[in-house]
Amino acid sequence: MSFLSLFRLRSFWFRCQICLYLALSLLSGALLPIQASMNAQLARSLTSAPLAANVSYLVGFLALAILLLTHRFDRPDWLALPKAPHWSLTGGILGAWYIASSAYFISTLGATLTLGFVVFGQAIAGIVADHFGWLGLPRHRLTSYRRVAIGLFIVALFFLIQ
Repeated sequence: MSFLSLFRLRSFWFRCQICLYLALSLLSGALLPIQASMNAQLARSLTSAPLAANVSYLVGFLALAILLLTHRFDRPDWLALPKAPHWSLTGGILGAWYIASSAYFISTLGATLTLGFVVFGQAIAGIVADHFGWLGLPRHRLTSYRRVAIGLFIVALFFLIQ
């Protein structure tokens, strides 16, 4: 096999991998309104958004603990936990905010409007974090295309509100 054909094969597999990651990201996004609706129903049943968020986190914790016990992933390095940046541990607080707030707001605003604003907030935060390279991310400058994307998001939100 020549170097050129090996390069083309590697390039093809890299593109397939990127497409797979994009498809799985799309699936993850598609699951958000389902998860938020389930949490909203749980919050209504329990008459408490924070309790529903706690139950959701407990179920998620159990699922992840079982996943760890399958040993399908590299063995975690528990001793590295104290070496992790302290700010990185606050991600759980942000996750708790998302779960509890979406469970609350989705009952009032509906899934489409709530998640439309969630996605817009994610896009804005992602663009800012990328632009400045915050949280250890590689820098991706704010381009004119990204500015247009923000404008289109605003137009889409205008139509969602109507």
